[in-house]
Amino acid sequence: MLTTDRNAEFPFDPTDPAFRADPYPVYRELRENHPAVRGPLGAWAVSRYEDCDLLLRDRRMGKDLGNSEYFARVAGDTEAEDAPFLGLGIDGWDAQLFKLLDPPDHTKLRALVSQAFTPAVIDGLKDSTAAIVDELLGELPDRFDVMQRLGAPLPIRVLGDMLSIPREDHEIFVQWSTEIAHILELGAEPSEDVAIRCQKAVAECTAYFVELLEKRASADGDDLLSQLARARDLADGGLTLHQIAAVCVLLVVPGLDTFSNLIGNAAVLFARHPEILPQLAAEPESADAVLDEILRLEPPTHASWRVALEPVEMHGQTIEPGDVVLLLIAAANRDERVFDSPETFTLGGNSRKHLSFGRGIHYCAGDLLSRLMAKEAFKGLARRVAGLSLVDEQVDYKPGIWLRGPSRLPVVVEHRAG
Repeated sequence: MLTTDRNAEFPFDPTDPAFRADPYPVYRELRENHPAVRGPLGAWAVSRYEDCDLLLRDRRMGKDLGNSEYFARVAGDTEAEDAPFLGLGIDGWDAQLFKLLDPPDHTKLRALVSQAFTPAVIDGLKDSTAAIVDELLGELPDRFDVMQRLGAPLPIRVLGDMLSIPREDHEIFVQWSTEIAHILELGAEPSEDVAIRCQKAVAECTAYFVELLEKRASADGDDLLSQLARARDLADGGLTLHQIAAVCVLLVVPGLDTFSNLIGNAAVLFARHPEILPQLAAEPESADAVLDEILRLEPPTHASWRVALEPVEMHGQTIEPGDVVLLLIAAANRDERVFDSPETFTLGGNSRKHLSFGRGIHYCAGDLLSRLMAKEAFKGLARRVAGLSLVDEQVDYKPGIWLRGPSRLPVVVEHRAG
């Protein structure tokens, strides 16, 4: 929780609807005047590129929220009936999820997961991903909702095929993704009902993967889940099926929501910059540069959390062990100290320096897959659509704070001739 009425001097309120609609002026103010600022209950907000880049790489920063007293401070500072979402309580399988985010377990699991996301493996998915995009965009009407048509179904179709998840179970994964995304909304203070639904989704999704892993462990399949089930004993010290199931939850479910956000944010930029789609149609190879600029300018995840494991000095202040630090990636991605024309969509610059996939040992394991899906989606849309306009210029964003993407995005398109 980054602001309360008890701390009027704190520079912004992330729950303010105006901030949700357009957070970038606030980010600019933070970069200039409050580059590292501490909230009343101990959470820090860091906004400059150099600082975020440093802390993302810093081994003095972990991701296991069990190492922080932040949520205890929140609970002690809040009336019981208004108790905020306390990081899922950090007391069940949700705690197991967080423990897997730091060494030594993280190191073992990262080694296993990285086998599934090598450049060769991802390159082998190009044709099937393009085929899924073609199917989803087939017989495209003049008006449709980008999120329903492409943003939500594409990632679960691709990941579902990788894991051999039955097609009839895809919808429940989308629902779990929506609920589990609240894990990333530190400080958002949703209701107790939301917290309970999130816990339930974690438990159900973990149990689902345990059951699948038990079946795949003795089978001869070559899908990712079968490989993980058979390879768990190869890791140093071994891994339980529940640990593998937990990492599958972390690997698959939050990524569905963030990728959906990426597609929605891209479509908004396509509408507001009508030159992008024609360029993609004429030069499909420009999809890489277009994607990086979208990830820089409108990232699907605006912040990444860390927990200080040791004291860290920053801008004359000390981040103490146990303090939660929110690294404002979306603010860092527009830092004028690093990027030319940081507030506008511009190709040909150094946009690939964006921090949207992270840095260090927690660099996004699925970055190559995300890039593949996004580029195939962009090129598939550009082959069919000459222009795209928003039905409502005021975009309706999802209610979260740090995950940013449209909840719905109806558009009208001009079909490409021929």
